[in-house]
Amino acid sequence: MTVPREKLIAARKEMGLTQEQLAEKVGINRAYLANIENGKNTPSLEVAKNISAALSLSINDLF
Repeated sequence: MTVPREKLIAARKEMGLTQEQLAEKVGINRAYLANIENGKNTPSLEVAKNISAALSLSINDLF
């Protein structure tokens, strides 16, 4: 699963969340979220679902 980083970053910022805040909501550490946003890591399906839920978006809208 590839992550369109611009969508993820834009959605996080639109919600007014820092990487630290979103990572806490998702249950991952900030460094892992930063790596997902930078394209260095690909999230598991579960993490992708949790990120989408935390941002109140469909997984299809975000990923």
